[in-house]
Amino acid sequence: MRNHRSARVRVAGGKSGRVAIEEARLPADTTGRAIAQMRRELDVMRERESLLKHELDEFIRLTAHDLHEPLRMVSCYVQLLERRYCGRLDSDADEFIQFAMDGARRMQAMVDGLSALSRVTSAGRPFRTADLNASVQSAVSALRPAIDGAGAVVRCDTLPSVLADGAQLEQLYHNLIGNALRFSNGRRPRVHVGVENKSGEHVFFVRDNGIGIDPRYAEKVFVMFQRLHARDEYEGNGIGLAVCKRIVERHGGRIWVESEPGKGAAFRFTIPDRKEGLPKETKP
Repeated sequence: MRNHRSARVRVAGGKSGRVAIEEARLPADTTGRAIAQMRRELDVMRERESLLKHELDEFIRLTAHDLHEPLRMVSCYVQLLERRYCGRLDSDADEFIQFAMDGARRMQAMVDGLSALSRVTSAGRPFRTADLNASVQSAVSALRPAIDGAGAVVRCDTLPSVLADGAQLEQLYHNLIGNALRFSNGRRPRVHVGVENKSGEHVFFVRDNGIGIDPRYAEKVFVMFQRLHARDEYEGNGIGLAVCKRIVERHGGRIWVESEPGKGAAFRFTIPDRKEGLPKETKP
């Protein structure tokens, strides 16, 4: 006979249906609390990462700023020593002066690189519709002496417009194309600038026929001041690709390299489609 005073139904094992249901809910509730806790911890980690990134940007900016003046003084006095005493002292003294001059020049290049890195964030412009074809052409024009000097061939496909900082994209292409010219290993550089559509996403690329990169160092090349070759082999201060990475990340994209030693390299990056609105940092 049904008992109208209770909604409980006896089940196997002597437990009521209500108790069984409540016990069945326990794992789900526990899982829900665990997921919520993980989300809170993830939010904290993201906040800390953002804070650390901001502090690093400030450190880079202040370091580059504070080093300019003392470095300028060192360079000026070393140049003065060279003008006054080069050839008037012994050969060792002349060599020491040249070492000092070279060190000052390399330090200036590093400070300039730090300044460029800090400006990606501190001096970035609001995102607007940018014609990537114009960005590439401006970069190629700036690199024209190096292109002609190397007898390089630079082929540019038609590229779409994106919502971005046009000046920074020009810098991005300038660095990537310049990198292709630099690491040509004596052969005639051939550079291909283009875009592919993969899974509904634009993947931009700068491909070359240069010396290539060992896949083991595919991430290291984007680290500030990291060099894979000696200075007497190839010029550079290890900043250019780090700036590229910072620019792409500011635009919410990602950048990577696909390469093998001796088979050239293809630097690829994405710029998210932001037709729905401006990124948070550029909203009025």
